[in-house]
Amino acid sequence: MPALMHLSDLHFGAHDPEVCAAAQRLAQRLGVALVVVSGDLTQRATASQFAQAARFVQGLHARGTLVLAGNHDLPLFAWWLRWGRAYERFAEQFGVDQEPVRQMGPFYVVGVNTTRAWRHERGSLSSAQIDHVAVLLARAPPEAWRIVASHHPLVARDASDRAHRPHRADEALQRWRIAGAQMLLSGHVHEPGVLQPLPGLWASRAGTAVSRRLRHGCPNSLVVLREEVSGEAPSQRLRVAERWDYDSTIGEFACVLRQPVMPG
Repeated sequence: MPALMHLSDLHFGAHDPEVCAAAQRLAQRLGVALVVVSGDLTQRATASQFAQAARFVQGLHARGTLVLAGNHDLPLFAWWLRWGRAYERFAEQFGVDQEPVRQMGPFYVVGVNTTRAWRHERGSLSSAQIDHVAVLLARAPPEAWRIVASHHPLVARDASDRAHRPHRADEALQRWRIAGAQMLLSGHVHEPGVLQPLPGLWASRAGTAVSRRLRHGCPNSLVVLREEVSGEAPSQRLRVAERWDYDSTIGEFACVLRQPVMPG
């Protein structure tokens, strides 16, 4: 069955080439249909770092890609680019559409840009963005797995984690759930996890996929979403979120968690 691979926080410029190669091998071994990268492709938003990130994504050999910018993908030291040209280097490699939509097999993914040129780290959502995503979700095919991808997580593990959420996160959660959202993908915090913030709505946070910027005692990790046949009838399907961690002893990613998230 088709698989979606979700990676985040690649941080090229602070990446590990061996882990990059292992992620590419895994994508090819799984025959990934769609790759979603939820931001922080680079460490310092330089042209060479974006070029490295683009070569890596191409090397995953997925049939489709959806790539979002993260706060590290906005120039920090070249501050003059933040006014009117903040996404220029990102666009040279990944296109001008900062909020792409992709449909591939069972997956219908809506990207939303939570970064802001005038902020270094904290994310935000506008009322117009929340409305637009809700409209796109309502247009999704009835049987599609309706997914929203963002850099900043809309769901917090605990009170100390709430500062990572973008402004208007609560409003977005309620609106998008009503509009049919079933899964939220994000990164930013370098701490993987699968949560269920509301009935029928799941949130999967990817860790740092290939960088050396490990946090919270977590290894490099990524997420794979699958829709599988769960019974004798082809119409009986199960949706699963898998966490894959890099195992330095074998030099490969290994599946460490399979979480059923809902029937298809």
